[in-house]
Amino acid sequence: MSDVRILPEIISNRIAAGEVVERPVSIVKELVENSLDAGAARITVEVNRGGRDLVRVSDDGEGMTRDNALLAIERYATSKIYSNDDLFSIKSFGFRGEALPSIASVSKFSLVTRAKGCDSGTKIFINGGRVVDVCDVGAPFGTEIEVKNLFFNTPVRRKFLKSINTEMGHIGDAFSGMALGNPGVGFRLFHNSRMVKSFLPSDDLLKRTGDVFGNETVKDFCDVSFKSRDVKINGYVSNPSLTRSTPRTIRLFVNNRMISDNGLVSAIFRGFQGRIMKGRFPMAVLFISLPFDEVDVNVHPAKLMVRFAHQNHIYSTVVDAVNEALCSSEKKIFSGSFEPGTQENFEAVQHVKEEFNDFTGSFPSTTGFKDKKTVSKSDNRKFEEKAKQEKKSIAESSFVWRAHDNKEHQPDISVEKSLKPLSKPEISEQRQTTESWTEQKSDDFSLSFHVTGQVFGTYIVAESGNEMFLFDQHAAHERIVYEKLKKRSESFKPPSQSLIVPETLELGFREADLLEKIMDDLTLLGIIVEPFGGTGFIVKSVPAIIDDRQIGPFIREMLDKIIESGIDTGDDIHKRKWLDDVMILMACHSAIRANHSLNLREMEKLIKDLEKCENPFHCPHGRPTRIQWSKTEIEKRFKRIV
Repeated sequence: MSDVRILPEIISNRIAAGEVVERPVSIVKELVENSLDAGAARITVEVNRGGRDLVRVSDDGEGMTRDNALLAIERYATSKIYSNDDLFSIKSFGFRGEALPSIASVSKFSLVTRAKGCDSGTKIFINGGRVVDVCDVGAPFGTEIEVKNLFFNTPVRRKFLKSINTEMGHIGDAFSGMALGNPGVGFRLFHNSRMVKSFLPSDDLLKRTGDVFGNETVKDFCDVSFKSRDVKINGYVSNPSLTRSTPRTIRLFVNNRMISDNGLVSAIFRGFQGRIMKGRFPMAVLFISLPFDEVDVNVHPAKLMVRFAHQNHIYSTVVDAVNEALCSSEKKIFSGSFEPGTQENFEAVQHVKEEFNDFTGSFPSTTGFKDKKTVSKSDNRKFEEKAKQEKKSIAESSFVWRAHDNKEHQPDISVEKSLKPLSKPEISEQRQTTESWTEQKSDDFSLSFHVTGQVFGTYIVAESGNEMFLFDQHAAHERIVYEKLKKRSESFKPPSQSLIVPETLELGFREADLLEKIMDDLTLLGIIVEPFGGTGFIVKSVPAIIDDRQIGPFIREMLDKIIESGIDTGDDIHKRKWLDDVMILMACHSAIRANHSLNLREMEKLIKDLEKCENPFHCPHGRPTRIQWSKTEIEKRFKRIV
């Protein structure tokens, strides 16, 4: 057995460099963060050949004295932390004291610095980890660090560097991200002596966001401003119509530190659920502020990842913040873009919210579900009364939309099972015998769109002002049914239909185990299932909205989707997600299909119900419910105007 020995410092520094200095962008990030910690107001980064030949970072920060400069190149020397407590409440970007010696060990490194109050500066030159020269020089206040010939003494590492354009792309992204996180600081980036990026100091985050993403792009951004307990979230997210094919334009900052966190990205997607298509990514700039002792930044050598003390709370807060920003933006668009009748619809929805506020103290969150175990017995009667009122509020017209074929149907006056609109004589007759119909006037509403017809049995043609619209009837109806289901599940047990002959299900072991875990939660949606021995189950009740569907295939599809998603069904946050996914599936199964003819009143009712939705622009899967053209665009196509 070989003898155990302590590695020479120069070798241990090179090993550390393998973790800290992965590629040229790592050097840029570490040095710029040091400049920010030094209080710099202006930072300049110069790069040659993608960082292979040169990386130079200069700033006008505090600078260092000669003694501090010599200590800075020693491993584990830092001015950022002093005690064990400091390590668990880190306020600075750097703190380990590894970056400078690690970088110096794999390059030709020089440092020039001058602190305010010093008559001269200090220059230190290091070649491959060995100090070659230390001298006094004339220099402006601040610090300049130059890194040449990266990995010259570790050719294997240099061989793994990508092309110049690829390395420069990484540098540009990191540089823009740090500029975005510090709008009050001026940044300049040069490549091969040519300036490629320049950001002037500004206290306006939106202006800096426009500088990074483009001023035309930020016109479609929604403002995010949200607080939950001691967590504050602000920034911007893009309008759902503005998406990208990769998540590179999602920038996350925790206490102004640029980070990468898949959980936060998933939370942003959760806030966008039902608004963007699968495979598309929103743009976002989110700043999360929380107490420093509730986030651990010492979990990754490059300090790109963090660990939260209250992870679930952070993620759910991001979901609520994004959703609230999008809802607020959509309501502004919705209330300002159409004719006066639209505003009345929003007032009606607001009235429903106020009724809930009177009873519960707050309107149910768009992402949350009320746990039935928390409802006291005395509240059950109130819930039943509210349920009756809510049913009338939701079913305002003489018919409710359902998926059906083109056969003749007898009118069914129940809230969930009405299929076809009735003629006026039939309506009058029914009003004499049915209370719910007595209070409804299907012809008495103000529609902000003028419906002109239907094309291909799938799309509704309408006009409003100087714009023409095409509505996808299936997507629109999916949105309507989904929001009705969601309101009901958040406020009271939805209407369910007991099966005359309960249906038995025989499942695989994995599916049976999952169904047993979620049985109680499924009652929130009106699905009552009980064990029937082994991997068998018996379905006793189903939501009235899907009582004409085969429940076995529906439950199997539901279980498959939950398993495929890989979520933890016992976690409260994930519970909200899979319950939401089940509602989307129910809405899809019960919505009217494409190639189904509608009469004028049905089309008007569909659009009217869509206008009342919180998100009338997208189906729950994220597909648009409508597309539009202005009169000017149409006239240009016909060459009426040039």
